[in-house]
Amino acid sequence: MASTLCGPNALLAPAQARRNPIAFSTGGCAKLHRTAPIPPRSSPLRQPHLTSRSVAARAENNNSGQASGEAEPRRVVYNTEFGYSRKDVLLICFGLLGLGFGLYGGLQAAGLDAGQAGNWVQLLIFLGICVGWVSTYIYRVATKQMTYVKQLEAYEEAVIRRRVDEMTEAELAALAEEVEAERAAAAGRRKQQK
Repeated sequence: MASTLCGPNALLAPAQARRNPIAFSTGGCAKLHRTAPIPPRSSPLRQPHLTSRSVAARAENNNSGQASGEAEPRRVVYNTEFGYSRKDVLLICFGLLGLGFGLYGGLQAAGLDAGQAGNWVQLLIFLGICVGWVSTYIYRVATKQMTYVKQLEAYEEAVIRRRVDEMTEAELAALAEEVEAERAAAAGRRKQQK
């Protein structure tokens, strides 16, 4: 099946043809010969939000499935913290709208005219959102709860877990002895410092 895409008609073409870069190439019309349909793009909204817990759970599931020899179905762990679901986002939006209308009505009841009340509400809501968001960012930076740090910690934990899983019993025993020797040395240094 062939279709010709020219100028403004290219935008009216089926979605599969619009995704093809040939449709928007420079100069003249492009004739497309579709032999197989182009698969739809995957939406980033359908991807689960990764947290250190979900990454650790995935690594644990992968390790336990490999150790027993059975292929277990993968379980996707979604983030259940407040603010990460559509319902939470809608609640936040409607809460801010309700706050705005409440402030507007309250300022009008206090004696301000409609224009002044609207200006103050816009200023307070805007500053509240900006200061609130920036303060959460500063808090996350100060407590090292940023996404990159969490992903790095989860990665390091998964690497260490995998290395431990690959160690033999003799290597694990030697490692345990080494850790105990380091603890005893650290305890001895603390006693000497006191």
